[in-house]
Amino acid sequence: MTENDDHTDSDSTDHTDRPFASGQQERNAHYPDRGYNLVEIDTMRPPGRALTLLGHSLKLSSITLPPATEFEDYVVYDADGHAYDHDDLGASSETTATSTVDELVDTIRTGERHAQRLALCRLVSVAADEPQACLDALPVLTTVLQETGLSMQAESLAVLSRLAEQYPESVSPAVGDVIRFLTPETPSEILVDAIGIVEAVSDSNPGAVVDSVPKLAALLQDGSPADGTALAAILHIAEVYPDSVVPITPQLVAYLDESRDEHRIGALAVLGTLSKSYPNVAEETIPTAIGLLQAEHDKVRANAAGLLADLASEYPDQIEPAIPRAIELLVDTDGHARYNATSILAHVAKVHPDSVEPAIEPLVGALDEEFAYTRGNACWALGYLQAADALERLQELERSDPNEEVRQAAAAAIAEIDRG
Repeated sequence: MTENDDHTDSDSTDHTDRPFASGQQERNAHYPDRGYNLVEIDTMRPPGRALTLLGHSLKLSSITLPPATEFEDYVVYDADGHAYDHDDLGASSETTATSTVDELVDTIRTGERHAQRLALCRLVSVAADEPQACLDALPVLTTVLQETGLSMQAESLAVLSRLAEQYPESVSPAVGDVIRFLTPETPSEILVDAIGIVEAVSDSNPGAVVDSVPKLAALLQDGSPADGTALAAILHIAEVYPDSVVPITPQLVAYLDESRDEHRIGALAVLGTLSKSYPNVAEETIPTAIGLLQAEHDKVRANAAGLLADLASEYPDQIEPAIPRAIELLVDTDGHARYNATSILAHVAKVHPDSVEPAIEPLVGALDEEFAYTRGNACWALGYLQAADALERLQELERSDPNEEVRQAAAAAIAEIDRG
């Protein structure tokens, strides 16, 4: 099974029938250099003027033929001059009732090019409805990625992306071949699938895709069609292998100035994760993160507060200007923003209690938060602030809070206040 390039096989037959020759020439003109062209056939027009290009895709599975009418029909041509009609593509929407996965796999391995392409197209449909049934196709899908041209590889990636959503561990062995497609030169139509596969695998097995970090970073610089997904993959890797992500910090910092919230959210999350091990790599982002505490998007505010919380113990002086806004975030509509605000206040209160003293009343209110770690942070902050007015409520938490860490934090805060 080889296909070094999608190409057009020209028909050199000497046709003596002029209408037939005109029709063949017109068909040849509608064969794509690679992938598939959707073509309308006007049955009322003579050969040579009957075809109109309607669309192009690298994936046969992405094309839907419109219903035929009395005067129009539709066909798909590939780069080899093969045609795909309603019967061909209608069968692609059926599942294993007409073609078992084993039969499709056998066709992909041994069939002619036209049959191989149809089999891959049908496998995409099966994977969408019954992904588990397609797991046995993983070896041949990997072979397609290694040996064939771009249009068949695109179909293989489409199947793998569906499998990776449900069975990322099973797809892990193929991910090395997928990473090869993470380049700015890869058409966006299939780059999205490749990035999605890497992200899905990174969530369960980040070690399998740790080598993808430089490629993902290059895509961020180039304007990836799936920036959010690429950033999510980098985040999963950073949580386990921060050393591998530190070198791309400049690209992540640059994303904080992007206008799209999705970019900021992802970059803030990755920088916050890195700062837990390497706070110095994100130090320069502190002023920007403070500014983003005013963002309208909930997740931007929450992640900016999270980054500052991760940096606050190392750089309390630089984060002190964020205290007024952090106090306001104690009543934010987003629970993550409220939690991260209590963390900022607790860290800074340990060094600059006077700056955080205006937060005492809303911090007492935070002791009623549903999220246990928010209550715990509020306890620590109130202890550092010597907040005697909170003593009674802290004693209640020490006695009866359902979370052991909150009870311990309340006890530590009480001890701080008693030491006066």
